[in-house]
Parts: sequence; structure tokens; C-alpha cells
Amino acid sequence: MLCAATGREGNTRFAIVFYTTSQIDFQGSRRPRQYLFVNKARALELGQKAAFHVDASRIARLPLTTNYFPELVQSAIQAAARDPDFVNKVEGRMRELIAAGFEITKVDAVFPSRLD
Repeated sequence: MLCAATGREGNTRFAIVFYTTSQIDFQGSRRPRQYLFVNKARALELGQKAAFHVDASRIARLPLTTNYFPELVQSAIQAAARDPDFVNKVEGRMRELIAAGFEITKVDAVFPSRLD
């Protein structure tokens, strides 16, 4: 997951995240436009072990609990790396997708009923 932001609503702390996938080969097909590629060298800089894609068409709000973030220690997540420019790039791609009529999958594990 790529964490775009954190916040608080009432007593609930949460993270806004984009989903990632390590599938980088589309076997002759073009990479879907919602995916932003991160090569292995950059992935290593970001604390990952392999190249990956960020899926700008899937966004979630997840509570900051060990159920969703097992690495949570004393209510804090150790960031492997920070790259606000890349987060802005993913958010920009999401805006482009919305403008083009692409459906964005939203998950709200904090207050699921708000998506109805």
C-alpha cells in the first residue's frame, strides 16, 4: 500500500491508501492506465524489495489499527520512505481517471456505511 495521508475523525485515526501490486508484466498487453510503475531501483529507495505498480483507481480509508497495519508500534507506523511528489502524481492520475469517466473503487473501513 502507498499511504497518501493520515487523519482523525472523532477518536478514530486513519490512513488514506492506494493499493499496489507486484505484477509488473502484462504478457504483451499494455499496462492499464490506472497503474503507475515504480521500477526496482526506486522501489528499493522506498523500502520495497521489488518493482511494483500503484493502482490509482483503488483508494481506501483504513483505521490505524494492527488489524490493517501489523507494523503499528505504539500508535505509530515507521515510514520506510517519504515521497510527496509521487503521492501527488498518483492523486493527479486519479483525477485524470475521474475526468475520463473511469470508476474509482473506494473502500472505507472506518465508516463503511458512508459509501452507500
